[in-house]
Amino acid sequence: MKILHTYCLNFNIGDYALGIGVKNLLRENLDVELIGETNIQGREFNKFYINEVVNKRYDLLVIGGGGIIHGAHWPNGWFWLIDQDLIKEIKIPFIVYGVGYNYWVEEGGIPQRGIDHLHETIKHAAFFSVRNDGSAKRILDQTGIKAQVIPDPGFHVDINTEYKNFVDEPYVIVQVANDKPEHRFGSLEKQNKFIAEMREVTQYLTRNYKVILAPHVPDDISLSREIIQGIPNAEVWDFGRFAFDHSDEAVGFYKYAEFAIAMRGHGQIVPICFNTPVIALENHPKHRGLMEELELLEYNVKVDSSDFKDVLISKIQLVEAHKSELVKRYEKINTGLRKASRAAFKEIKDKITS
Repeated sequence: MKILHTYCLNFNIGDYALGIGVKNLLRENLDVELIGETNIQGREFNKFYINEVVNKRYDLLVIGGGGIIHGAHWPNGWFWLIDQDLIKEIKIPFIVYGVGYNYWVEEGGIPQRGIDHLHETIKHAAFFSVRNDGSAKRILDQTGIKAQVIPDPGFHVDINTEYKNFVDEPYVIVQVANDKPEHRFGSLEKQNKFIAEMREVTQYLTRNYKVILAPHVPDDISLSREIIQGIPNAEVWDFGRFAFDHSDEAVGFYKYAEFAIAMRGHGQIVPICFNTPVIALENHPKHRGLMEELELLEYNVKVDSSDFKDVLISKIQLVEAHKSELVKRYEKINTGLRKASRAAFKEIKDKITS
C-alpha cells in the first residue's frame, strides 16, 4: 500500500514525534509499500494535486494527528487546505487520525465555515478520530460533532524504534512554550512571574540533576535561555541540531530522562510513552484533558496559579518519592493505549479494504 501522510511540518518537534508514531502504526498494522509526506499547513489540495498526485500515486491518505483543528484565520477554519466541494474528488480512502481540537476558550471556537468543512470531511472520510486529550468533549460542545477518541499517535514513537542516549549523567527535561504567550500566560506580568519562578525551580533541580531545557519551536528558545541564564548545570538543547530532520534524536532525550516537566502536549505524551514520569504545566485545556484521561491529574500544575512555584516543587518531590510506582502505572497505561490503537487500526483496515 502506498500511503500519503499529511501533517504539520517545519515548525514543531512535537509534530515530528507524532509523525514517527503514525508511521510506526501504519507499518505495524498495514502492508506498507511506501509512505510519502506533505505539509498540511502548506500543501493546497487543489484539483490538479488531487487528480494527478493523490488519486494516481497513492492508495491511502492519512491526515494528522496533531492539533490541526485550529486557526479561525485559515480558509477552512482548520489546517486542511482543500475547498469543501473538492473533498468528494478524493477517490482513494482517507482517514483523519487522532487530531486535536486546539482552540483556546477565549478564541471563541471554530467558525461556522470550519464546522461545515469538518462535516463534509467526516462525510467522505473512511475514519475520523480525535486524540485523547479532551478534544472529543471540546469539539462536541462547540460543533455538535461526536468524534471517536483514540490515543494520540505520539504515544507510539517507541514501536520498533530505538533511540540513543546522549547524556551520561542523571538529567531532567524542562520543556516550556512561548508561542502565543497572550494565551499561555494571560499577561506580560504573569509571564514574568512564571519566568522568575521557573528560574527558582531550575536552581532547585540542579542540586540533584543536570537540567536540559527542550524548545520544540523557535519561539521557545529565548524563553528557555532566559530561564537558565547564569544557572550552573543547566543548558538549552541545540535546537538547530534537531530541527527538523533529526527530530528523532530529540525524542530520545525524553526516553532517558529521570522525569520531564512540560508545557506542550507532546512534551507530556512522548515521555509517558517511554514510562518517563511527567509533570504537566497546564496552559491549554488539552494539557489538563490528557492528564484527566490518563488519571494522572495529581501531576498537573496550572502555570497561572498563585502558588505555582511551591506546587511545582511539591509535584517534583511527589515524582521522586513515588517514581517506581509511577512507572508501573505508566506501563499499565501504555498497555491500554497500545490495545486501543490496535483496535482502531483493525477498524481502519476493515473500512479501507471493504
